Amino acid sequence: MTPIIPRGLGWIQIRAIAVNTFRESVRSRVFYILMAFTAAMVLFSGVMALLTIGSRSKIIIDLGLTFISFFTVLTAIFVGIGLIYQEIEKKTIYNILSKPLSRMHFLVGRYIGLMAVLAANLLAMVAILAVVLILFEGFTWKIFIAAGFIYLELAVITAIALFFSSVTSPVVSALCTGAFYVVGHTSIALPDMLIPRLNGAVTKKIVEVLYHLLPDLNLLNVTDQVAYGLPLDPGFVTKAVLYTAVYVVLLLTGACLIFRRRDLV
Repeated sequence: MTPIIPRGLGWIQIRAIAVNTFRESVRSRVFYILMAFTAAMVLFSGVMALLTIGSRSKIIIDLGLTFISFFTVLTAIFVGIGLIYQEIEKKTIYNILSKPLSRMHFLVGRYIGLMAVLAANLLAMVAILAVVLILFEGFTWKIFIAAGFIYLELAVITAIALFFSSVTSPVVSALCTGAFYVVGHTSIALPDMLIPRLNGAVTKKIVEVLYHLLPDLNLLNVTDQVAYGLPLDPGFVTKAVLYTAVYVVLLLTGACLIFRRRDLV
């Protein structure tokens, strides 16, 4: 039975869950391991730039943003998939939901809290990259634009991780979320490479529908534009933000609907 929540109390509860999620996540060993490893990779990109012929700043930006994107996504997956399972495993979720708190507010609070953790992680990594670029006299403010798009990608990946964690176990959630990440970065090849090679109109139509339904994470990747000083198309930022918002809302809505009916016993 869904508890009756007084008007205005919902946002207070979401904030409380988000703050608690932030505190739990920053104490996670996975968070610190991935953060340290990403910092090492960013510094490694600076060393690689010394050994490479060509524009050092471009190489540092390219490698640095790639490392930051990949390992912040890993953080989102490995922290996100355990947000619900740990509560169920420790049976603390029963105490939480016994209060006037809906399951929807619980999930939304968890999502906002994890996004705050990822924002802190991302800012720290970009700050390290900025220091490396300053040392090599190649600093550009555009790395913060790229960081903004990485954060949009993290918003989608985190929503996917939360969706699967509300349905199944952490292992399956990690595999499914990782698969979505890989597909999201390779789906751009479906229309030109895969669909023409398929036999049967029905099969082609199914793959085409999947192409439009699956997230296109390449849309949120501007590493090349930033590294090589290429301009973004007019309206690109607006399109990316709206694209991310639609996916996040749909995924969180689906997660809330499923988690609302899930038997936690």
